[in-house]
Parts: sequence; C-alpha cells; structure tokens
Amino acid sequence: MRAFIVLALCCSFFSSRGIPLAFEFSDCDDPDVFQAVDAALKKYNGDRETGNQFALYMVMEAKRTAGPDPQFYVKYRILESTCTTEENKHWQDCHYKVSAEAKTGECTARVHMNDADKTTNVSQDCKIFSDVSKISLTEAPCLGCFHHISSDGSEVSEILKKAIQKFNKHSDELALFKLVEIKEAKRQVVAGWNYAIRYEIEETNCTKDQFQDLTPECRITSRGVSNLKKSVYQENITLIIEI
Repeated sequence: MRAFIVLALCCSFFSSRGIPLAFEFSDCDDPDVFQAVDAALKKYNGDRETGNQFALYMVMEAKRTAGPDPQFYVKYRILESTCTTEENKHWQDCHYKVSAEAKTGECTARVHMNDADKTTNVSQDCKIFSDVSKISLTEAPCLGCFHHISSDGSEVSEILKKAIQKFNKHSDELALFKLVEIKEAKRQVVAGWNYAIRYEIEETNCTKDQFQDLTPECRITSRGVSNLKKSVYQENITLIIEI
C-alpha cells in the first residue's frame, strides 16, 4: 500500500469582485514584521532623553503592503526595561523591570522599509502607562496568524476534494489516491483566506486508465506491511485556487 503524508496545502480564495486592500494582514511572527517593530522601537528609545528604555513585550497586530519596499502598520506593546537611555544598549540586550515597578505602553506605528537605500522611515504614537495596577491586560489575538479550524466541516472537505483531484491528475502514480485522515487544518485571514491543511492519502484499487476520478468503487488497497514501509514518503504541495 502506498501512503502519502501531505504536510501543507495553502489555498487562497479571492472574490472576482473584490478590491485588493492597500494593507494585508501579516503573521505577527514574520521576521519582516519583527524588523519593522524593531526599527520603530529603536526610534522611540532613541528619542527619549531620560529614563529607561522600553523592550518589546508583544506584537498585537501587523499589516503590510506588497512590493519590494513594503510599508508596515503595526500595533505592539512595550514594557520598561532595566537599561537607561544613556547606556545606548539595544533593547534586546535589556531585561524587563520588576512588573510591579515597570511602566508599560502601547504603540501604533507606520514603518516604510526601503531596501535599495537601506533606510527606514517611522511615524508612530506611543501611550505610556505608569500605574500598571490599573491596566487590564487581555490576550490580543494575532489577526494575521494561522488559527486552527474544524477539520469536519464542508469548508475543509471541498478544499481537499480539489487538492486530491489535482494530485491524482498530475502525479506519476498509476492508481488514484484517496483521503485517509485529516491531521490538522488551519486558516489565515489575508485579502481572502489562506488554508494550511495536513492530511494523509493512500493508494486505491482504481487505476487512472480505468477511472478519471474517485468513485464509490475505489477502495484503499492493502499490499502488506513491507511494501507500505518502503513506499511511505513526505511531500509538500502548494496550490492556489481562485474562485
């Protein structure tokens, strides 16, 4: 029996009537987002003449434009560190102050990264709170990140149906393959939706010269454990489906 573990399926669905947004949500853990936040925070600390530097605590929201010179819109939370402004240290080398004593703040920044000139333009607004006890801390969802969704819904099954049809059509295998198990399903909100689905398919008794697509007659075959061990492998597949 041949089995395939398909690790990642990314599908983007866009309405034909939709208007592209100037900014699209980005993963808060994206290295480019971190670079933009780093530039904004370094500017904020550099503009301070007295007191302690602030260190990054959390990226709450991130958006970016497409193209070689992207612009970023970021919201991030900062916490007072033990480093003074006079030390001129990078904030990543500083420790947070004791939470009972530390000031905290929230910043909203626009950052323009010019790769050609190696320059960065930052405009931002930061609000600092000195009385931490009066601040209600809540967990902010990362709107641009992947979030787990149910693997049992029609949303996922329709995507996998198209994915397996494409695999059966373009693979070099003689037999058609059928879904065995959905391991994981996640979705990301951008201008449309990106899906990351991890699933397993196995060979059926239906051959391509007899069947154009899977039918109820197609059943998963069993050729013994030894053949199964030899044929299992992993493959990354990326599909773009537009509707």
